[in-house]
Amino acid sequence: MPMFIKGFHTICFLLISVVCCAQNFIRANQLGYFTNGMKCAMISDMDAESFTVRGAQTNQVVFSAALEPQRLWNMSGENVQFADFSEFNVPGQYYLQIGTERSHPFVIADSAIFDELSVWTLKSFYLWRSSTPIEEQYATFRGTNYARAMGHPDDVVYVHRSAASEGRHVESEVSSPKGWYDAGDYGKYIVNAGFSAAFFWMAYELYPDYYANLNLNIPESGNQMPDILDELKWELDWMLTMQDPSDGGVYHKLSTLRFCGMVMPDADKKDRYVIGKSTAAALSFAATMAACARVYAPFDSITDGMSDKMLKAARRAYKWAEAHPEVYYQNPKDVFTGSYGDETLSDDFFFAAAELFITTKEKQYYDKLNLSQSFETPTWHDVKSVALLDLAINEKSLPDFINRHMLKVKSQALFDNIYKLYHYSVGHLPLRKFEWGSNGTVAANGSILGVAYNLTGEKKYLEGAQACFDYLLGRNSVDYCFVSRFGYKYPKNIHDRRSDADGIKEPLPGYLAGGPNLDETTDCGKTSYPSGTYPARAYLDEMCSYSTNEIAINWNAPLIMLIAEILNAY
Repeated sequence: MPMFIKGFHTICFLLISVVCCAQNFIRANQLGYFTNGMKCAMISDMDAESFTVRGAQTNQVVFSAALEPQRLWNMSGENVQFADFSEFNVPGQYYLQIGTERSHPFVIADSAIFDELSVWTLKSFYLWRSSTPIEEQYATFRGTNYARAMGHPDDVVYVHRSAASEGRHVESEVSSPKGWYDAGDYGKYIVNAGFSAAFFWMAYELYPDYYANLNLNIPESGNQMPDILDELKWELDWMLTMQDPSDGGVYHKLSTLRFCGMVMPDADKKDRYVIGKSTAAALSFAATMAACARVYAPFDSITDGMSDKMLKAARRAYKWAEAHPEVYYQNPKDVFTGSYGDETLSDDFFFAAAELFITTKEKQYYDKLNLSQSFETPTWHDVKSVALLDLAINEKSLPDFINRHMLKVKSQALFDNIYKLYHYSVGHLPLRKFEWGSNGTVAANGSILGVAYNLTGEKKYLEGAQACFDYLLGRNSVDYCFVSRFGYKYPKNIHDRRSDADGIKEPLPGYLAGGPNLDETTDCGKTSYPSGTYPARAYLDEMCSYSTNEIAINWNAPLIMLIAEILNAY
């Protein structure tokens, strides 16, 4: 790492008390910018004509430029302007200034400034692992030790009455270890696991060389398989245990009957169950196993032939779903953990068929794909756009009989629709609405724009992806870097049982907070959040605020893909 970047951290701590806490009118990416990359900050309610870039140590002006007139952003209630200093490309430590107002300091440098971010947003999944102790040698961040005892071995879990079958009776014991905790709770959910895993394998398929050289320092590091695939395998190993061997159906989730209190994983001693079967779970499982069968095939000597096992499991789950096309999950009356219920399953069938087709090249799966439908931002309950992205990413390897024109038209439409959201937004943000997990939506849309740039080379898509990246790292209306332990002002009180109960002042690192959300503002017992009117500012950094400050695998996963896209673009 360059010496000036190392020194930057010391300077930042000296400046933080006089700069970061006093200002909230100039919002920049709090980590920094690439030397030859796009550089933009948001100015709020200043009605300024120009801005300057100054050296963090010298306070001397090194760049200045005019600002366009301010415009009202209805989402935040602010009059905003954007300071573009992309032309300035001298490495160093800087801040922006308008009048007496300053931004947080930031670095201009090469990718080294984001290496730690790339590693720890991925290592957050290691910290999320169940059924294993988290060890100090792998879990120490900037001198803080986040090691913990093993939680939830899950070698003995019970079959809930809703999941019983001829081969597995009520209350019979099964073993279902490993996997990641889903969010701030200790449940493990197949539908969300499949959605999250997709961003792992797509990121790897796009940038295999990058990930081949990214050392996460996890227990499996050095085993001749990229660490990102080692981490994903921990989740896949668990998912494989969730398939009923008697019929190929897939349990919807593994959890206790009720959420436990805010305790560490090893302190949660309640019985755990595999609960329900659903068509959505079977299809999410089938898509994940089919995709990972091709991704892990080159590493069969390391995984003991895992790819063949996954493909067979995918085919069985898909057949079960075809035979049970309308098994919708609802929590049984005695279950009060997360449901991930989904009443629209056409997107799930599309997802599974697409991944089976990409891997097997069999026309029987292609014939099930309806490419004439519309595609929007993907979520755990609408996954068809994930499948469309993966078809576009793998298009060159697909058979000649596919309709390449239709695939291009539909993927291009998806790219352009999201780009237009960004381009026509006064806040330069591709977001229709600030809903639960708005930051995850920003990350997902940013990652789609990153795919668009990767496939087309058009700079406008990179501009949109960079805007999402900058927004999540500080260029937003609440002046937060939304990734814990990064930047100058980050979430301190994430809604997570481990972080609340571990006795450590600093939150667990590398987690993306859910973000502003005006739809749910009473979870802290308050009638309003910092803004009762403007959704872009409806964020509260309190543990009780699960609606804005929880963490979740389906928000971190698209973030890791977006980070890889930005790092590989410059």
